[in-house]
Amino acid sequence: MSIDFKALALKYKDQFIKDTQELLRINSELTTFDPNRVGAPFGEGNKQALEFMLNLAKRDGFKFENVDGYAGHIEYGDSKEYIGSIGHLDVVPAGTGWTYPAYGAEIHDNKIYARGAEDDKAPTMAVYYGMKILKELGVELKTRIKLILGLDEESGWKCVDYYFNKYPQAPIAGFIPDADFPLIYAEKGITMTIIRGQFNNDILYKVEGGLRANMVPESAKAHVKPDLVIKHRFLDYLEKNNFKGQAKLENDVLVLETFGKSAHGSLPDDGVNALHILFEALKFAGVENELVNFATKYLTFDNLGKKLGVAYKDKEMGDLTVNFGLASTDNNQFELVLNLRYPNGVNYDKDVFEKIANLLPEGFGLDVDHHQKLLYKDPNSTLIKTLMKVYQKHTNDMTPPISIGGGTFARATENVVAFGPHFIDKPTYIHQKDEFIDIDDLMKALAIYTESLYELAK
Repeated sequence: MSIDFKALALKYKDQFIKDTQELLRINSELTTFDPNRVGAPFGEGNKQALEFMLNLAKRDGFKFENVDGYAGHIEYGDSKEYIGSIGHLDVVPAGTGWTYPAYGAEIHDNKIYARGAEDDKAPTMAVYYGMKILKELGVELKTRIKLILGLDEESGWKCVDYYFNKYPQAPIAGFIPDADFPLIYAEKGITMTIIRGQFNNDILYKVEGGLRANMVPESAKAHVKPDLVIKHRFLDYLEKNNFKGQAKLENDVLVLETFGKSAHGSLPDDGVNALHILFEALKFAGVENELVNFATKYLTFDNLGKKLGVAYKDKEMGDLTVNFGLASTDNNQFELVLNLRYPNGVNYDKDVFEKIANLLPEGFGLDVDHHQKLLYKDPNSTLIKTLMKVYQKHTNDMTPPISIGGGTFARATENVVAFGPHFIDKPTYIHQKDEFIDIDDLMKALAIYTESLYELAK
């Protein structure tokens, strides 16, 4: 059977873009998790996004289920085995400084601007529309297709843990629409490595910076004892190094603030880390204690872990990276969260955790949270060859599969790989202000996803 998947996708363009915009207008930033909040453990916005997708499924005649507000799924077909895809409807915080409203889903220059446009609402909608196209085309498929909808991919993955505890069956094949084309066959290990300790707060009262550990902090702030020397030296450091920031007096407290540029935590060099700037500026201004000294000695302006003694580079997967993503204090207690990602060849416990632990001064502690172990799939597998053949047909791009520092739901189950939607020769603004997706690229991804589902399920 010969099917023109590109032409099919274009027939659905208007409705597809309209539904995508409606989904993008829902603010689904996860603010709190509460298992006692029945039907909305991840908050009302995330609940609304899930209900929006399930209402589409109802409109279009699919089988679907809301899995206790933790996740959902949409199905086409009745076979025991299934082809699976997992998208996520939650987004990282929008941050500030957007050219267009972060939840406006406005179209400018053929691009949809919104938080979640590329990560991961529009790609998830593309998989849904791939299922819709196949259903309405009436093609006979051997294997059912299931789209699983997650709600906290950007934080704790409680959604997929809950889902696969209730529905443990893994797909026989599938893909995750939350990464890059041509295809991702390997993903670095990811940890939230947390350093805690005490500091003298006679002069430095409070520090706060970062929105999520997997984002480069775009702002950071310190509350210090009022002192004109500290203020002027702080501002002098910023001016000499061409950094942005400010100093102001609030309620008899000197508030020192630095501004950077957000980026995805897997690519810390793409951003400007406001916490790096803040701690170096504090030290330059003469504010020194256990917290400032540790941060400047081991963390600032080092995204490769050289200061920590954990730097490593794998020929195939690249560098170990360290994103100093969060800093917070409570009285004289502090917590620093490192979004640390390691390639093949690194034993995290021995090569990273133990080395950092040995550096810590007395009274400091080290913990690891949300450790996603490294993922590696055989690039010569049938699944990867099938998906690559579809990709190459639609793009004429013969680039081989790649590895990334990001982490996707490909780790959540078996027999799946990350596959698009980002074309690697194009700019990307995920986890940054002015996130967008190019409509032509989105339509190409829709055609690729539709044909890929067909090839895997036929």
